[in-house]
Amino acid sequence: MNSSTPAMTIFAGTNGAGKSTISLQMRDWIGTIIDPDQIAKQLKPEDPRGADLSAGREAVRRIRSLIKNKDNFAVETTLSGTFALRHMQIAKDHHYNIIMYYIGLQDVQMHIDRVASRVEQGGHWIAEEDIRWRYGQSLNNLKPALSIADQVTIIDNTFEPEIIAEVEQHKLIFCAENPPEWSKDTLALFQE
Repeated sequence: MNSSTPAMTIFAGTNGAGKSTISLQMRDWIGTIIDPDQIAKQLKPEDPRGADLSAGREAVRRIRSLIKNKDNFAVETTLSGTFALRHMQIAKDHHYNIIMYYIGLQDVQMHIDRVASRVEQGGHWIAEEDIRWRYGQSLNNLKPALSIADQVTIIDNTFEPEIIAEVEQHKLIFCAENPPEWSKDTLALFQE
């Protein structure tokens, strides 16, 4: 891609997948990181979940401003709703290079366990039923995201981050020999 082309980088996956850890390792070259959870924590530290709606509106405002200025930026998302998909398309319509890292774990229970562990360390709580719902929705929304994104790296973070597939311009260019079960429906899209 042309180096003057602005980039929108998406870190997607169900709560507890490790999006923040991976995005922080890349923060020096991805631009501003928009994380609605962090915005909610800033708006209402004592009850971040009570600020989710306001945080979502603030995230939209920030993204629109970044796109208008053609700045590089990144978004953290569970990809369980249409928010990220809409903004990926808006950025693409503004000639952005869309780069996605999708991070998953072996199963939904591991996401639940990692969120519980995070809460014990002072992190934010997410209801188990929300995590279960987001898990299925996130994997479903990965399919339309693949049709928007220019580059997608799918990472299994069950034990340590491991790249299991890479997609460029809607073509699978790398796939691990034994991809984890959670990724198989998505990867099946590339089989003829």
